[in-house]
Amino acid sequence: MNADRTTGRPVLRLAAMTVIGIASLVILHRLGYLDLAPVGSGFRRGGPWIGLIVLALIGLLAASAVRFHRLTRAFGIPVRFRDAAAANLIGQAVGQWLPGSLALTEVLRFGVMAGTSAGPGTRGRLGLAVAVDRILGLGAMFAAGGLAGFVLFALGKIGRGSAVAVFALSAAAVVLGLAALAAPFRPNRRLARLAQRAAGPDPASSGLFRRAGRGALRLLKTLEEFRAGRHRAFGLLLLSLAAALFNPLTLYFAARATGAPLPFAVILAAVPLTVAAILLPTGLAGFGGPQLLAAGVFALFGAEPAAVVAACLLQNTVVLAGQTLGGALGWALLSRRPSFKPGRLQ
Repeated sequence: MNADRTTGRPVLRLAAMTVIGIASLVILHRLGYLDLAPVGSGFRRGGPWIGLIVLALIGLLAASAVRFHRLTRAFGIPVRFRDAAAANLIGQAVGQWLPGSLALTEVLRFGVMAGTSAGPGTRGRLGLAVAVDRILGLGAMFAAGGLAGFVLFALGKIGRGSAVAVFALSAAAVVLGLAALAAPFRPNRRLARLAQRAAGPDPASSGLFRRAGRGALRLLKTLEEFRAGRHRAFGLLLLSLAAALFNPLTLYFAARATGAPLPFAVILAAVPLTVAAILLPTGLAGFGGPQLLAAGVFALFGAEPAAVVAACLLQNTVVLAGQTLGGALGWALLSRRPSFKPGRLQ
């Protein structure tokens, strides 16, 4: 029964993604926003722009891989850059195909890294590296997008009907983004006291809460050691900002390819507000739901929904192909390692 249940959950998730994606495409068609002619024209005549999308995607993947490798080394895990980059490529590919599977993506990345030469006794530190990497990535995206929204609001580029909504959403994005960026570098004394209280005074004492408290204390100590290397913060934040800029660049070049350019500041401000597209099962392989969500969000900034949908479809197609190839390359790199044991956590 448990095996059937475990097997059935992914099938149901895939079915839900397919249904949601198709329903979203139908809604876009009924609204008159699903025009595939600009997408086809972009692929036929927008060769240079397609190339720039690929270059921006490579920049995004490179910045993410370097940041993840630096984090693994900062947490004391002696992993080669090739292995960290390969694990990152595999995680990105799965996340692109299965939106709404953020936890699955991170667990897969953790498992792939644990299946390399990470060695025994490093799973806690590896989990911290994966979590901090995701937090910094999302934090930079929200902070940059919120600041772009403020700039557009200050310059009067937002219509009266949506000015209040854009201001409020931008403020929330900036607060969340800055809090996420600061979290890995700020000590949490309250959490440390709770963990110390749960661990108890006797190191030899048993019990579920005692063991959990001691494990939390070890992780907090690892975080303190990570924070001691203040010189790392600037480089990690810079890489996170670079990744946050490369991502909207892919959509900017896609919009140019379809013949309906969108201002980069608008894209930068709107992208964080479409974060539900990666947190919810909005459509298999990113088709359907993400475009419907983007049409609504970009409308707040005065963008034409049909142009946004066309640009998003072209961008998603190119990025999906690129990240799938990247995931295959990452798996090929790891499979050649004699120490790599897929499916086994060392």
